[in-house]
Amino acid sequence: MKQYPEEGEAIMELMPHWKRWGYEEGKAEGIEEGKEKAREEAQAEIIRKLLLHGFTPEAVSKAVELPLDEIKKLM
Repeated sequence: MKQYPEEGEAIMELMPHWKRWGYEEGKAEGIEEGKEKAREEAQAEIIRKLLLHGFTPEAVSKAVELPLDEIKKLM
C-alpha cells in the first residue's frame, strides 16, 4: 500500500463487496440446506404415516424408492 497508495485504496473499497458476496453465497447455501432438511423431514413423516396405516416396510420402500433399511430406521 505504501508503494501504490491509489491501488491500495481501490482494494480496500472492494473488500466490502467481497464480504457481501460471501455473505450472500453463505445465505443461499443455508436456505438450500434448510429446504433439503424440510423435504427429508416431510418424507420421513409420510413414511411413518404409511407404516401406521398398515403398509409393510417393503411396500413403503418400493413406493418411496428408499432402501428397506432406511425405512426400518424410521419405525
